[in-house]
Amino acid sequence: MKKRLFLIIMLLSVSASAMAFVFTTLIHHEFYVKDAENQLKTIVKLSSDSAKWKDEGSIRKSAAEILSASEYNIRFTLINKQGTVIYDSWAEEDTLENHVDRPEIKKAFADGYGEYTRYSDTISSDMYYYAVKINDETVLRVSREIDSINAAFVGVMPMLVILFVVFAVINYAAASVFTRKILSPVDEMAWSLDDMLDGSEGSSLEIYDEFEPLARKIHEQKMKINQYIDELKYERDTINIITENMKEGFLLLNKDKQILSINTSGKHMINNEKFDLSKNRNVIELTRNAEILDKIEISINENKHIVYDVDTERKHFRYYFSPVKEQNSLSVDGLLILIEDVTTQKDAEKMRSEFSANVSHELKTPLTTMIGFAEMIKEGLITDSESIKKYCGMINKEGMRLISVIEDIMRLSKIEEKINADVNNDINLKETAEDVISLLKSKADSLNIGIKLQAQNLSMKANENYVSELMYNLIDNSIKYNKKDGNVSVYIERDGKHIVIRVADTGVGIAEEHQGRIFERFYRVDKSRSKETGGTGLGLSIVKHIAEIYDGEIELKSKENEGTEIIIKFPVA
Repeated sequence: MKKRLFLIIMLLSVSASAMAFVFTTLIHHEFYVKDAENQLKTIVKLSSDSAKWKDEGSIRKSAAEILSASEYNIRFTLINKQGTVIYDSWAEEDTLENHVDRPEIKKAFADGYGEYTRYSDTISSDMYYYAVKINDETVLRVSREIDSINAAFVGVMPMLVILFVVFAVINYAAASVFTRKILSPVDEMAWSLDDMLDGSEGSSLEIYDEFEPLARKIHEQKMKINQYIDELKYERDTINIITENMKEGFLLLNKDKQILSINTSGKHMINNEKFDLSKNRNVIELTRNAEILDKIEISINENKHIVYDVDTERKHFRYYFSPVKEQNSLSVDGLLILIEDVTTQKDAEKMRSEFSANVSHELKTPLTTMIGFAEMIKEGLITDSESIKKYCGMINKEGMRLISVIEDIMRLSKIEEKINADVNNDINLKETAEDVISLLKSKADSLNIGIKLQAQNLSMKANENYVSELMYNLIDNSIKYNKKDGNVSVYIERDGKHIVIRVADTGVGIAEEHQGRIFERFYRVDKSRSKETGGTGLGLSIVKHIAEIYDGEIELKSKENEGTEIIIKFPVA
């Protein structure tokens, strides 16, 4: 706009100057022409006395006097009524043609005077002719070259050009200053508009009255824009906070499969934590998983919602592909991908499946044995009292085992549901361990296994029955899976901010391939030995769940045929 305004002002100024010079030149030229004509007329009138032009001597004398008194190169011609040139100051009379048809001559004889401007063949120049009738037989004609007038203006043209250039320079400077003056308030408004959009109020402006409505409108728009920007920032920050704190992965693509947004969880789940989101990055730069890329392609092209599970070595993820499109639109504008970590769910389903199978097996086995022996007695296959007594004892044993399994299942269910877990009573761990050991003393003595307790006088807030159950299962397992004449050592001590319970034995130990699963329900390392010892396979699972209730950590140290040590650490304030 500034350049255009400057050019317009400059063009108008130069045009006005040029027109002024042209009109001035034309006016002056006209003035000089008229002045020349008037001078000729005056000369003619002053010299039109017939006495001055009566003979050749008088004619030449009068012409010489007039020419000497004039600054111009004037031509005198006397023509008679027949058109013959009697005298000419520039040429020989006998060389001139007849002038009877000349307009100025005809008019002079008719009206007393005549004037005309035309090209003269005699002197090859434009001439102005003025003729006056001296008497009835003679006309005096005076003429002057028009080119001599033009030559006078050609002489002053350099000065006119210089003046024109000076005026052009002045116009240039004036146009620059004037343009800046005009646009200064506009420029200030422009800078103020930037300040407004940045949220600052800006300084007070001196603007044209005509710009006040525009300034008010800009101020109103500034307020609306700032409000709109604040709303967008709030929405953006809110969305960022939500997505960044989501445990699910969040990924948004446009229809060209370029990534618009991705949260930290999404990068972690796709296993590309160092991915840096910038403009125009395609999803293929995030993951090269062919199945995922194929599902993205299908979902966008076919406008199809897809659920797809991806399994890794340790994790299970579920991908939800949801096409994004505007309301009432048929074409897909993008794709929203939500990634859910279903590892816990999958593991729980697996554990439920295994638990159901194990429970069925654990309950079915003693029931089958009991039903089999009962049918044998019913059918009379066993008749002697000794055999009946023997098989009834086996039925009783299997029944007790069945009751034990059911009780352990019910106890484990209560522990998982944390029933009565929030008890604020202080439990003396040393006294609890002594009570548990006294309950298992006879069992240990029958196997000639010694139990040693080394305990500090420590307390913790917990449910006494749960803690007692935990110690009972640990010590009972150390007795059942020990060697004859073996030892069980129980340690209770304080280690920094933890209370540590350690139970170690000199038993058969646990092979390395089984150590990761011994805390699962019904998992047994040696099933035949478990049946002999009456184990249900739920003891260590109960220990694990009780430890979890009170934020305990379990550590297992074991070597096959060298013994096992289980360490549980409970945090204390």
